[in-house]
Amino acid sequence: MFNFSSNPVPAGRDPAMLATRTFFHEHGSAMLNAAALLSGPTAHRRCLRLLSGISENSSLTRALRQDLVWLHRLVCLDLVGDPEAEETARFAMIDLLDPRVEEICLEADRLYDLLVAISDLDPGCDVILGELFDLSAA
Repeated sequence: MFNFSSNPVPAGRDPAMLATRTFFHEHGSAMLNAAALLSGPTAHRRCLRLLSGISENSSLTRALRQDLVWLHRLVCLDLVGDPEAEETARFAMIDLLDPRVEEICLEADRLYDLLVAISDLDPGCDVILGELFDLSAA
Protein backbone atom coordinates (compact mmCIF):
# COMPACT_ATOMS: atom_id res chain seq x y z
CA MET A 1 0.00 0.00 0.00
CA PHE A 2 2.75 2.43 0.89
CA ASN A 3 5.38 2.96 -1.72
CA PHE A 4 8.45 4.17 0.09
CA SER A 5 10.68 3.49 -2.91
CA SER A 6 9.41 6.54 -4.80
CA ASN A 7 9.78 8.70 -1.71
CA PRO A 8 11.79 11.92 -2.18
CA VAL A 9 13.61 11.30 1.14
CA PRO A 10 15.90 8.28 0.71
CA ALA A 11 16.55 5.97 3.64
CA GLY A 12 20.19 7.01 3.46
CA ARG A 13 22.64 4.76 5.19
CA ASP A 14 20.37 3.89 8.11
CA PRO A 15 19.74 0.14 7.84
CA ALA A 16 17.12 0.33 10.62
CA MET A 17 15.12 2.80 8.52
CA LEU A 18 15.45 0.59 5.45
CA ALA A 19 14.17 -2.42 7.44
CA THR A 20 11.31 -0.33 8.82
CA ARG A 21 10.30 0.96 5.40
CA THR A 22 10.39 -2.55 3.98
CA PHE A 23 8.20 -3.78 6.84
CA PHE A 24 5.61 -1.05 6.40
CA HIS A 25 5.62 -1.39 2.64
CA GLU A 26 4.52 -4.99 3.16
CA HIS A 27 2.45 -4.63 6.35
CA GLY A 28 1.38 -0.97 6.57
CA SER A 29 -2.25 -1.59 5.66
CA ALA A 30 -2.55 -4.40 8.19
CA MET A 31 -1.03 -2.20 10.91
CA LEU A 32 -3.45 0.63 10.12
CA ASN A 33 -6.41 -1.77 10.22
CA ALA A 34 -5.22 -3.29 13.51
CA ALA A 35 -4.80 0.15 15.09
CA ALA A 36 -8.30 1.18 14.02
CA LEU A 37 -9.89 -2.06 15.23
CA LEU A 38 -8.09 -2.20 18.57
CA SER A 39 -8.08 1.46 19.53
CA GLY A 40 -10.23 3.51 17.16
CA PRO A 41 -9.69 6.65 15.10
CA THR A 42 -7.09 8.25 17.37
CA ALA A 43 -4.80 5.22 17.08
CA HIS A 44 -5.44 5.03 13.35
CA ARG A 45 -4.31 8.65 12.98
CA ARG A 46 -1.23 8.01 15.15
CA CYS A 47 -0.34 5.05 12.96
CA LEU A 48 -0.78 7.23 9.85
CA ARG A 49 1.58 9.80 11.40
CA LEU A 50 4.08 6.99 12.03
CA LEU A 51 3.89 5.94 8.39
CA SER A 52 4.29 9.55 7.32
CA GLY A 53 7.31 9.96 9.58
CA ILE A 54 8.89 6.84 8.14
CA SER A 55 8.35 8.25 4.68
CA GLU A 56 9.63 11.76 5.49
CA ASN A 57 12.77 10.96 7.50
CA SER A 58 16.08 9.58 6.30
CA SER A 59 16.83 7.88 9.63
CA LEU A 60 14.83 6.17 12.32
CA THR A 61 14.47 8.90 14.93
CA ARG A 62 13.84 8.34 18.62
CA ALA A 63 10.24 9.54 18.20
CA LEU A 64 9.66 7.03 15.38
CA ARG A 65 11.14 4.26 17.51
CA GLN A 66 8.82 5.23 20.37
CA ASP A 67 5.85 5.06 18.02
CA LEU A 68 6.97 1.62 16.83
CA VAL A 69 7.04 0.48 20.47
CA TRP A 70 3.58 2.00 21.04
CA LEU A 71 2.22 0.18 17.98
CA HIS A 72 3.73 -3.07 19.16
CA ARG A 73 2.18 -2.64 22.60
CA LEU A 74 -1.16 -1.92 20.95
CA VAL A 75 -1.20 -5.02 18.73
CA CYS A 76 0.07 -7.19 21.63
CA LEU A 77 -2.90 -5.95 23.70
CA ASP A 78 -0.69 -4.42 26.38
CA LEU A 79 -3.05 -1.45 26.44
CA VAL A 80 -6.07 -3.66 27.25
CA GLY A 81 -7.06 -4.10 30.87
CA ASP A 82 -7.86 -0.65 32.19
CA PRO A 83 -11.68 -0.55 32.45
CA GLU A 84 -11.62 3.11 31.39
CA ALA A 85 -9.45 2.56 28.30
CA GLU A 86 -10.96 2.56 24.83
CA GLU A 87 -8.74 -0.41 23.96
CA THR A 88 -10.42 -2.49 26.66
CA ALA A 89 -13.91 -1.67 25.42
CA ARG A 90 -12.99 -2.33 21.79
CA PHE A 91 -11.29 -5.61 22.65
CA ALA A 92 -14.40 -6.77 24.54
CA MET A 93 -16.45 -6.29 21.35
CA ILE A 94 -14.16 -8.39 19.13
CA ASP A 95 -15.25 -11.93 18.31
CA LEU A 96 -12.15 -14.02 18.97
CA LEU A 97 -13.08 -16.24 16.01
CA ASP A 98 -12.91 -13.24 13.69
CA PRO A 99 -10.13 -13.90 11.13
CA ARG A 100 -8.76 -10.42 11.81
CA VAL A 101 -7.68 -11.63 15.25
CA GLU A 102 -5.30 -14.19 13.76
CA GLU A 103 -3.99 -11.58 11.32
CA ILE A 104 -3.30 -9.15 14.16
CA CYS A 105 -1.43 -11.88 16.05
CA LEU A 106 0.71 -12.59 12.99
CA GLU A 107 1.39 -8.88 12.47
CA ALA A 108 2.33 -8.51 16.15
CA ASP A 109 4.92 -11.27 15.69
CA ARG A 110 6.24 -9.61 12.53
CA LEU A 111 6.48 -6.25 14.25
CA TYR A 112 8.36 -7.90 17.12
CA ASP A 113 10.78 -9.34 14.56
CA LEU A 114 11.29 -5.82 13.19
CA LEU A 115 12.04 -4.50 16.69
CA VAL A 116 14.58 -7.27 17.18
CA ALA A 117 16.16 -6.43 13.81
CA ILE A 118 16.35 -2.73 14.74
CA SER A 119 17.93 -3.68 18.06
CA ASP A 120 20.48 -5.86 16.27
CA LEU A 121 21.30 -3.03 13.87
CA ASP A 122 21.57 -0.45 16.65
CA PRO A 123 22.50 -2.15 19.94
CA GLY A 124 22.50 1.20 21.77
CA CYS A 125 18.84 1.90 21.07
CA ASP A 126 17.38 2.11 24.56
CA VAL A 127 13.81 2.63 23.29
CA ILE A 128 13.72 -0.71 21.47
CA LEU A 129 15.90 -2.54 24.01
CA GLY A 130 13.54 -1.46 26.79
CA GLU A 131 10.60 -2.91 24.91
CA LEU A 132 12.36 -6.19 24.17
CA PHE A 133 13.52 -6.48 27.80
CA ASP A 134 9.99 -5.82 29.12
CA LEU A 135 8.56 -8.50 26.82
CA SER A 136 11.15 -11.12 27.71
CA ALA A 137 10.26 -10.79 31.39
CA ALA A 138 6.58 -11.42 30.72
